[in-house]
Amino acid sequence: KAVPINGITTVYNGVNFNNFKYDNLARPSVEAEFYLESSTKIILAVGRFHYAKNYPNFLKAIKILKDKYPLPFQVLIAGDGELRIEIEQLIHQLDISNEVFLLGRRNDISKLMSACDVFVLSSDYEGLPTVLIEAMACQANVVSTDVSGVREIVNIYGEIIETNNPEQLYLALLKALNIQGKNESGSLYVKEKFNLDIIVREWQDIYYNG
Repeated sequence: KAVPINGITTVYNGVNFNNFKYDNLARPSVEAEFYLESSTKIILAVGRFHYAKNYPNFLKAIKILKDKYPLPFQVLIAGDGELRIEIEQLIHQLDISNEVFLLGRRNDISKLMSACDVFVLSSDYEGLPTVLIEAMACQANVVSTDVSGVREIVNIYGEIIETNNPEQLYLALLKALNIQGKNESGSLYVKEKFNLDIIVREWQDIYYNG
């Protein structure tokens, strides 16, 4: 009861979609960089190596995928951080070194997002995960844990699962990998909801009109 009923207005963080949009030339570029066949599925994750991101959850799901999925796939993880050594050790322990590339920091995230078949967010907690908005803007099919803000971003345009459940994450990955084509509807949805120009107008309306 800190505020009156109907006394709160939600204004989302805005995203500059000039920097995040689908590029149909991204896929062949990424395939050439990593020597991938066109039939290889690309799974992407982006984020710092921190406990909140729960990369072990993601990597354990990838281990299950390796054991059960019949088609070739490659995992790309863009990011770095204090847990890099622990993540490298886990990749080795799970015997998925050939399936996972740690890319470090990249300045071409939108290209990777455009190229991937599935984008994954495996966090235990978030604020509003802007990276998910950016991935969907690039028409990526998405799989995400059910953390703060995700349902408002993904809506019906991706797979949402509980946190810290590798088996459920594997099943969601399997479903997403079987999708034919890009996530055009999800891209339109986030661009209408989180466009920076729209958000600026909402703030202006609050500021001038109360």
